[in-house]
Amino acid sequence: MASVKLQKELPKSVKLLITSAVTVVIFLALYFGIPGTGFNGVQSGVYFDMESGVEDAYFMDNKIKCTSEEAEAMVRAALSTLRKDYPTDRVSVRIENYSSGYRYEVRFVTYYAQKFSLFGEGPIFRRGPVVGDPTLDAQVKKLDDEIEKTIRDTLEYYFRSKGAK
Repeated sequence: MASVKLQKELPKSVKLLITSAVTVVIFLALYFGIPGTGFNGVQSGVYFDMESGVEDAYFMDNKIKCTSEEAEAMVRAALSTLRKDYPTDRVSVRIENYSSGYRYEVRFVTYYAQKFSLFGEGPIFRRGPVVGDPTLDAQVKKLDDEIEKTIRDTLEYYFRSKGAK
């Protein structure tokens, strides 16, 4: 016959301490985020790594041969020059040839803001390029415009290097 040895029950103060510690750790992780992951918690601020994109057209002679691979390589090089740790593997460029020129679509990662406000108007937590805080919105716009300008300038240079006017 098997015997079961019963352990002594934990005191209520120890149970309360463990429960409180777990609750505090959960709330700290929710507010401050978890380092090393993409989760930033609910802290207000400007962060990096939001998917974004640009679509536009470049009017030129459609007989000039342009490829998505060449354009993508140039955009990746320009973005890695702009920011050394930029995740260039997440940049994609697609170019389509039309009778009036080329249409391009670029997907990349950029900055975003998030704002946590218990007593403000609107939602408690906002995340995106515009969150309603003038300071955060201006920072995101400045950083996003810098990336987008680099992409557009690089594509302009690429098309001109191929002979576009």
